[in-house]
Amino acid sequence: MKNLLKYLLALLITVGALYLAFRGQDFSAIGDQLSHTSIWAVSLLVLFQILAHFVRGWRWQFLLRPIKPKTSLWIAFKAVMAGYAMNNVIPRSGELIRPAMASVEEKMPFAGTLATIIVERIFDVIALGSLFVFSLFSYEKEFKSAFPDLAGAAIPLLLIISAGLIVFVAIFISKRVSDFFLGLIHKIFPKKIADPLAHAFETFTTGLHGLQRDTAIPIILGTIAVWGCYLTSTYFGLYALLGSGIDAIGLKGAIVLLALSGIAITIPTPGGTGTYHYFIKSALILFFAIPSDTAAAFAIVTHAVNYIVITVIGIIFMLTAGVTLKTAKKKETDADSLPTMR
Repeated sequence: MKNLLKYLLALLITVGALYLAFRGQDFSAIGDQLSHTSIWAVSLLVLFQILAHFVRGWRWQFLLRPIKPKTSLWIAFKAVMAGYAMNNVIPRSGELIRPAMASVEEKMPFAGTLATIIVERIFDVIALGSLFVFSLFSYEKEFKSAFPDLAGAAIPLLLIISAGLIVFVAIFISKRVSDFFLGLIHKIFPKKIADPLAHAFETFTTGLHGLQRDTAIPIILGTIAVWGCYLTSTYFGLYALLGSGIDAIGLKGAIVLLALSGIAITIPTPGGTGTYHYFIKSALILFFAIPSDTAAAFAIVTHAVNYIVITVIGIIFMLTAGVTLKTAKKKETDADSLPTMR
C-alpha cells in the first residue's frame, strides 16, 4: 500500500508538471522545431552523459575500497547505468538496483555497498548546490521572477551547505561526533521515528568512516569530473536545434540549465519527466527570451535522447546481470533485518 501511494504521487507529479510545461502549446510548431534537430549535437550530449556515468563508476570504486580493495570498473559502470535506467522507469528504484548489482557481481554485502552510495550523494549535493548558488547570484532578477521560491533559498542553502560540510568533515575525522548525533536522534525523536532515522544515519556514517584518507582527493576530483561531463553535455545540448539561437546563452546559461535540471531530477518523477520540461522551458523563456515553442522542443529533445539511450543500455546491463527490482528489495530487507548499533 505504501509503495502504491508513492507510485501514485510520482504519477500525479509527472502529469501535473507535463501539463504546466505544455499547456497552450502549438504542437505542430514544436514538431517543426524538432525537425531541425542536430544529430551531432545530441550525439555529443548523450556521449558526455554516458562518460559522466563512467567517471561516476570510477569514483565509486574508491568508495568501495573499504569493502573490497579491488573492484571492476566495468561492473561499477554497468551498475551505475542500470541504476539510472531504473530511476527512469520507477523513481528511486535505481538506488536499490545499483548496490544490488554490485553486491551480486562483486560478491559484496548489500548494506555496505548501499552506504557508499549515500556518501556519494553528499558529494553530488554539494556540487549541485554550488552550481545552484552560482546560478542564483548570476541571474538573481530572473530567478526572482521565474522561480521566487527558489530565489529565496540562496542564503539558507549556503548556510546549509556550510554547516553540512563542517558536520561531514567532523564525522569523517572522529567517530565520537557520529556517536553524539546518534544519541541526539534517540533523545529528540520518539522511538517510531528515531529507529528508522538512526538506521539511515548509521548507514551513512558506516560508509563515511570506511573511507580511507588517501581516497579523498580521487573522490573530489571524480566529483569535479562527473559534473564537468554533465556541464559539457548540457553545453553541447545548446546546439541541439539548428537555427534556434539557444546556443547564444553560452556556458553561463548552460550552468543555469544544469542546476535546474539537477533540481528537476531530485523530484520523484521517472527520470525527471515533466519536472525537467517545466524547469528548462521556463528558464529558456524567462531568463533568455527564447520563444515558447523552441524552448518546449529543446526540453523534449534533450530529455528524450538521454532518457531513451540510458534506459535501454541500463536495462540490458541489469537483465544480463540477472538482477531485478524484486531481488534488490529482498537484499534491502535482509540488510534491514541486521541488528543496528546503539
